[in-house]
Amino acid sequence: MKMVCLGGGPAGLYLGISMKLRNPENEVAVYERNRPDDTFGWGVVFSDQTVDNLMENDPRSGKAIADEFIHWDLIDCYVEGKVERSGGHGFIGLGRKRMLQLLHQRAEELGVELHFETEVDLDDIDGRFADADIIVASDGLNSKVRNSDLDNFECTIDVRPNKFVWLGTHQTFSDAFTFIFEKTEHGWIWVHAYQFDDKTSTFIVETTPEVYDAMGFEHMTHEESAETCRKIFEDYLDGHDLMTNSAHIRGSAWISFPYVKCDNWIKMTVSCSSATPPIPHTSRSALAPSSVWRTPYPWPSI
Repeated sequence: MKMVCLGGGPAGLYLGISMKLRNPENEVAVYERNRPDDTFGWGVVFSDQTVDNLMENDPRSGKAIADEFIHWDLIDCYVEGKVERSGGHGFIGLGRKRMLQLLHQRAEELGVELHFETEVDLDDIDGRFADADIIVASDGLNSKVRNSDLDNFECTIDVRPNKFVWLGTHQTFSDAFTFIFEKTEHGWIWVHAYQFDDKTSTFIVETTPEVYDAMGFEHMTHEESAETCRKIFEDYLDGHDLMTNSAHIRGSAWISFPYVKCDNWIKMTVSCSSATPPIPHTSRSALAPSSVWRTPYPWPSI
């Protein structure tokens, strides 16, 4: 089988790894428009159960990831300086760039073709990739493939009202996954913070549209926005700054969460070869969820 993954994030990479594990004869190519070490955001977080799923599917890459992650069982919730702590949750954090590096290495070991700095157009689906048996749209939240045919994929997109900004800090929050709620003169603003390597944590700041407007975040540079957030949460940062790596975002660094729901994940095209009698040839393009760590469907032995 010949498979093409349009998008080289965790979903496309891990699907390529999984298909080569099921059958080394599968031809799998992943196309990514950015460079190998380009990534946006900071760390990623997932549960102990996800790690178990990774180990079951591919012990080698699962162990490589497990050997580097930061683990915690506690959640701390601060509300205006007062903390409530709960335990027994089981989460891990890992730098997004490091996770991609580990997946790149494993994919190449298995013979997955990785193509970086390569733009893919919709015309390529029926052109450059016409001989592919399966084309997987693993091109993320703003998928070009999905957005070109929302009706076929029975897709609804609901952009949620709250605003958030993805920052980093060298305050590690090493004890627990941390939520912080602070009430400003304009209203509530809050943080989701978690450690992902020895010296860095993700620091996501979220607020309502009303507070976002009142604070003037829309008119700030990315650096001004980070500094404003640092001042609000300085009691929790132990003197550390907040860092931004959002230069790829034009305008405000703050964005909204879109809720994307697809009731159909497959677009199928059936054609016949020129052989006699006609032999049907099936070509499918399918969407990949943002994290293809485990699906409810058995993997085909193809």
